This record gives sequence, structure tokens and C-alpha cells, in this order.
Amino acid sequence: MKRVNFLCLIVLGLFLVACHSDDDTWGDWSKGYSFSGRPRTGAVTFTLNGEVYVGLGRNDNVEEKDKYLTDFWKFNGRSWVSVANFPAKGRSGAVAFVVNQNGREVAYVGTGYYEYEGNEIYHDDFYTFDGTSWSTEPVTALPKPNDRADGGRAFGIAFSLNGKGYVGTGVVSGSMVVNDIYCFDPTKSGDAAWSNTAFNGEPRCGAVAFVIGDKAVVCLGAAASSGSNYRRDVFTFDGTNWTNKEPLYDQDGRGWDNDYHKIPRAYAVAFTSSLDGGDVKGYIATGNGSYPGTCWEYDINKDRWDEVTELPSAMSNRSYAVGFSLNNYGYITTGGSSLQSPLDADTWKFTPGIDEDDDNDYAAGD
Repeated sequence: MKRVNFLCLIVLGLFLVACHSDDDTWGDWSKGYSFSGRPRTGAVTFTLNGEVYVGLGRNDNVEEKDKYLTDFWKFNGRSWVSVANFPAKGRSGAVAFVVNQNGREVAYVGTGYYEYEGNEIYHDDFYTFDGTSWSTEPVTALPKPNDRADGGRAFGIAFSLNGKGYVGTGVVSGSMVVNDIYCFDPTKSGDAAWSNTAFNGEPRCGAVAFVIGDKAVVCLGAAASSGSNYRRDVFTFDGTNWTNKEPLYDQDGRGWDNDYHKIPRAYAVAFTSSLDGGDVKGYIATGNGSYPGTCWEYDINKDRWDEVTELPSAMSNRSYAVGFSLNNYGYITTGGSSLQSPLDADTWKFTPGIDEDDDNDYAAGD
């Protein structure tokens, strides 16, 4: 009888281990090395030659009349180092993508919003950065749609896929939210470099995009720049075709989506990692929504979302932050309780695929 009980305990233990990837304490948040620049909201990030860059954004607490920042910082996982400033007006809600040109990686940084003394500007221009210096003038601009004065926008999305850059969605002049997404081909010049991808999703701002293998995932966002009508549709893109995936609804007759109502939000962050099971998965966290403290893992092969460890209380609910992947870990830094209220410039690191460990929540480490 004792032997039977012992075997039952073993089986039960194995069952519990197998279930870890589906519960909300799977994955560990730990304190990272704090961002060295000023706190800010609406910053932008990109990864170039294996190093992460974060810059731009807005800080309403600075003494200067101009609240829009131009500084950039490089992160290697252990320290933040100041690099050359952005060569144009500071802005909030910009985007960035990285492509290969002439045998080297180049980052394109552009769009975004700037307001000063009643003047509102939605930028459509892009500047390049090669890891050392910026272009002194804009190198390209988003196309001008027929119904708008220019291609300027803020709080859109951008991603790199198959050697090309993609930019779209966001809010434009007049507080209109749009759904156009354009492809940038670095092998072409002038207007010919840009083409419309025919994205058929709903207009949105504050959405997220991340890349898994040869597909991009676009989801989340809101129907208005300051509203709670959060988008629930999810799309993948292979460079040619957009594909609708399971929407973020709880549907009758199946139990695995019972908590999907916690996922929709705007101004969230996204990153990817293969630490949970070996396959690359996407992660979303933070943002404006009913459950901003939750973090979700997306398995593109199964088209399933699983809740993982929620954000530590010390991290504070935040939106307008940036998220990125480095050495297969996820990171979140900057952001605020609102666009006008930046939080401390702390940095948080997420390790997927392990049990939560509260002991390291307050000390930076590897």
C-alpha cells in the first residue's frame, strides 16, 4: 500500500511539472540594470549588431519647455552607455526597424509625435543609424495616402522581416486612427522603396508587432488614441499574405481560452524568446487595459496564448514602455502611469520556462 502511494506521488509530481507551462507562475521576473537616461514615455527601441538601443520619448518633468528627448542609450545586458543623439527634433511614439544595407546592419528610426507651444506635428521622416553615427538628413519618408496630407503618424508598429522593414497603423493628424502598413525595400530608392501590404485588420494605435521565424505577428491596440475599445484580432504576415488567427475572445465550448479577456490592451510591449521549450514564442505585457499586470506567451504553431507570471508589484502598472529581447531574455524599461507621467527608469528582465522566484525581484543581476 505504501508503494502504491509513493508511485502515485511520483505520477502527481510529474503531472504538476507538465502543467507548469500553463499556469500563471511560469517564468521569472527579476530586477535588471536601470536605464541610465532620464525617465520617459513613448520611447523607441531597436537591436543592432547584437546590442539594444533605447531613446527618444517624452518627459513632462524636465525643466526645459521642450519635453521631447533626443538622447539614445546602448545596452549590452549589464550596462547602459550613451551614444550619439538623434539628429532631429525629439519625439514620442516613434518606431524603428533594422535592415541590411551594403553588407552591414542599419537602423531606420522615424515617425512619432511632437507638440510644442500649441503646434502639433506627426512625423513621417526616417533617419538611419549604423551603430556610430546618424544620417544628418532624413533618408526616406512614409508614403502620403490619398486622404491625408502626409504619412506622418505616432504610436504605430514596425518590424523587420526577410530583409525588409515594415511600418504602419497608429494615430495621425486629427486624432484619426489608421490601419495602413507599408513595406520598405532597402534595395530600391525614392518612392519605389515603399509599397502597401494591404493589411485588412481594423485601424489601431498602440499595437504591438513581433517576429517568430519567417512570420510577423500583429495584434492588440485600441480603436482610438484615448479609449478602451481594444482590438481583439490577431494576424500573422509572411511577407506576402496576411492570415487571421484566433481572436482574443472567450468562446463557448472550449476551456483553454477562458482568460482571453485579460489579453486585449494598448501601448503594451512585446519580446520573443525560445527558453520555454526550445521554440521561439512571443510575449506581451504592460499597457493600458483591464489587466495590465498580466503577461502572455504566444505559441505561433498552436495559435494559443498562455498566461505566465504576472509583473512584480514593484514594477508598477505601466504603459508607453519599451520591450526588447537580448540573449534570449525579455526586458522592459521606461514607461509611465500615463503618457504625461513617467515612472522611474527601472529595467525588468523576464526568464521564460522556469518557476517564479520572488527572491531576486529587487536586485539587478545576470
